[in-house]
Amino acid sequence: MTDQAPPTGLSIGDASRVTGLPVETLRYYDRARLLGDLPRTYGGQRLFDDTALGLLDVVIRLRRTGMPVEEVRRFSDLVRRGDAHRATRLELLRTHRERVSGQIEQLVRDRDVIDWKIAAYTAAESGGPVPPRPEHWPEPTTDLPTAGDSE
Repeated sequence: MTDQAPPTGLSIGDASRVTGLPVETLRYYDRARLLGDLPRTYGGQRLFDDTALGLLDVVIRLRRTGMPVEEVRRFSDLVRRGDAHRATRLELLRTHRERVSGQIEQLVRDRDVIDWKIAAYTAAESGGPVPPRPEHWPEPTTDLPTAGDSE
């Protein structure tokens, strides 16, 4: 008879409360093999140990920033395969970072237009001058046909 310690970690419900993810999402991530082989209780229930929670935190961030599940799976597989695959992980993360940076730049431009619209509506309500349009927002084109023009 061996004196093997029982596996430890958070239950799926506790992991859900800690991460803010629904239990079903955690089950999906496990089935999709994004977290490796989760330890299980003797009764077969998933346990989220420190290693799984650390990887889960990165997986959440990658998914939240738009990385496709297949790329996340590839990343987590490379993590589990060790430091020999660090260069490939770096390449994957750098490529994703470029995409995220482009999205952030677009979001800033979009927010600038929303801010301008708020300022323009506020000015209209108060009778003040309309603020200048954001730099990156094109001026209206005058050579577009209007609704009454026929071709």
